[in-house]
Amino acid sequence: MLLTLRQRFIFFICIAVIGFLISGVCGGLLLSKFPDSTAAMRIAAVIQSIFQLILPAIVTALIVTRRPATFLAVDRQINLPIVLLAFAGLLAATPAMNLIINLNQSLSLPESLSGLETALRTMEDNAAKSISLLQGSHTVGNLLMNILIIGVLAGFGEELFFRGTFMRLMTTGRINPHVAIWTVAIVFSAMHLQFFGFVPRTLLGAYFGYLLYCSRSLWIPIIIHAANNIMYICCQWAYGTTGDETTPVDTIGTDGNWVAVIISIILTTGIIYVIKRRRIID
Repeated sequence: MLLTLRQRFIFFICIAVIGFLISGVCGGLLLSKFPDSTAAMRIAAVIQSIFQLILPAIVTALIVTRRPATFLAVDRQINLPIVLLAFAGLLAATPAMNLIINLNQSLSLPESLSGLETALRTMEDNAAKSISLLQGSHTVGNLLMNILIIGVLAGFGEELFFRGTFMRLMTTGRINPHVAIWTVAIVFSAMHLQFFGFVPRTLLGAYFGYLLYCSRSLWIPIIIHAANNIMYICCQWAYGTTGDETTPVDTIGTDGNWVAVIISIILTTGIIYVIKRRRIID
């Protein structure tokens, strides 16, 4: 029996909630017993990726279709030229994205909402402390662990959940792909619970969504998402910073050099256009 879009989403939400509860209980117990342990934080992060992201995506695909690999868009070969173009787009967007990140972080709510702003910034500080603890000390071993957990596993899990399942549920349900891409990008950003990084993360999520839409392969956004995370990790490690501390790379485009920002926007737009044209040709 074919499931309706509503039924598909009900299954997806229920499975995601179960995974969230399992992850929350296991991770909470672990971190309550070892509150300042990098190892415990890493185990909790792995549990989170598996139970909150990967398993709900796979189980949902198995329930809603007889061809789960096709549904998740993981049955197509990786198109190397598109991967290279997508990575070039990620690099080209750096100055413009840094400016947007800076503007978003400098936002201030009205005086009447000062209490809310304080609470939101406290959440951001706590998230930065968690990331710092997760990254551990400045060693090669920790760098490799961070690449695997924060870079590869998190990138894979988030794309499988948000683009592979959430977005595909919408597009296979005949919802306009652009509406699906931006809806998923907004939810993707909101679920990170970082208001002062909401806009750039939404744009990044939309970029991943368009990569799936143009390439028809989830492996493209998975690779680029992982590459984005790994670049962040390596920059933090190279400059000896953690959490939300900035590196020289983070300041490109924020120093008033509008020429760099304009070139960044033009190059990124051009690369996205080329990727889109390749979809039409393919």
